[in-house]
Amino acid sequence: MGKSANRQVRQGDMRRQTIRWARGFLLAVLVVALVAGVMATWPSARGAAPMVGGVRLFGALFPLAGRHIGIVAGHSGSDAGAVCPDGLTEAQVNLAIAEAVVREVEARGATADLLAEFDERLSGYRADAFVSIHADSCEVDLSGYKVAGLEDARNSASARLVECLWREYERATGLPRHPDTITYDMSQYHAFREIAGTTPAAIIEIGFLKADRDLLTRQPQRVAAGIVAGIECFLQNREQGGR
Repeated sequence: MGKSANRQVRQGDMRRQTIRWARGFLLAVLVVALVAGVMATWPSARGAAPMVGGVRLFGALFPLAGRHIGIVAGHSGSDAGAVCPDGLTEAQVNLAIAEAVVREVEARGATADLLAEFDERLSGYRADAFVSIHADSCEVDLSGYKVAGLEDARNSASARLVECLWREYERATGLPRHPDTITYDMSQYHAFREIAGTTPAAIIEIGFLKADRDLLTRQPQRVAAGIVAGIECFLQNREQGGR
């Protein structure tokens, strides 16, 4: 191989090295920029995420960042709840939905506790939002859902959480509202008297195990999405000082 050919080979090697270096440098710059953006937003994650490049990057990716949410899987660790003739239990349905809700709020940046019906952690429990998930009877041909909240003049936030759950769950599932069947056990739910009085709290019965069975058992993510949307609605409105 002549000198000219050797020179061309060396020049080719240098070009390839330059390209590799440039690519590595660009990647490093992108990584540093991403880390810097996340670190800049983290201190105020509980509030509105600051502007980064004209976009609320952190808030958009993790809308529930810094929030603490308690989710009760109704009847879990206690009893079966309502039972259908084929053996399907309310506790099974509640747990599947509650687990889906926990996964989703954690994916949105929140810290979440999956709680049992009479969980020892309920005593004085504090969180940004607390929702107990239940289902209704398998013995009647009714369809629909209902929501009740902590009735305490010192905690008007619970009423706003209930309002958001009513609206967002209906929007996500298409189920009708069924307020006429709200029971004493819902309005005076035992956990409301156990958790901290400042914790915004609600209980939702997500549907009837007979008429709404297909939705509850085959589309758990859709059911969970309605609950998560309600929680997110409440927390965002509270953060912005809205209703």
